[in-house]
Amino acid sequence: AKFPESELRILLFEADVAAYQQSNNSAKMEEVGKKVLAIDPDQPDALVAVSQGLVDTTQDTDIDKDQKYAEAAKDAQHALETIDTDIAVPAGTPPDRVETYKDYIRSTAHSFLGTIMFKKGDFVGAQAEYQKSLDAFPSQPDPLVVLRLALCLDKQKKYPEALQQANKAVALTQENTTAGNYARRERDRLVQLTGGTVAPATPAPATPAKPN
Repeated sequence: AKFPESELRILLFEADVAAYQQSNNSAKMEEVGKKVLAIDPDQPDALVAVSQGLVDTTQDTDIDKDQKYAEAAKDAQHALETIDTDIAVPAGTPPDRVETYKDYIRSTAHSFLGTIMFKKGDFVGAQAEYQKSLDAFPSQPDPLVVLRLALCLDKQKKYPEALQQANKAVALTQENTTAGNYARRERDRLVQLTGGTVAPATPAPATPAKPN
């Protein structure tokens, strides 16, 4: 309050964004992310946070949903443009950690672009973005992205390919969780359609932390 123009305020806002992200508070994440962008409009973390907030909180019944999706897509795309130049990391951070985090942000940005297209009914475009998301961070695939890729393929009646992804989504999720239940229902539906098989489960990977 005493130093409203302090250069340190962006660090506090970034910490808030991370906290709201971990607590799945998309509305507050978007709100604080916009405060970061008011200071630094090229900050990839904040761009992705605002994009996620908009994607998560926009409903099909919203009168301004097209404008919200357009803003979310613009922010995600700009994050991809600035990721190599505007991520702030402490001096001495190992290069491999920096690159891992950049890959995570790239993957996240592409996943939001895919979700926007999916919600608009562009399943071909969504499939491409979800695949880019998985390709950007192959060591730790996001189970929800894998599941949504399966749904994109399902919508296009590419049932065998959809089943492959649904099996992967099941392997990456736990039973009796929201994502796990969706993945298993989709897997079972596709097994019935194709006469395919159920893949064995494997442990889900952890999400990388931002270098600090």
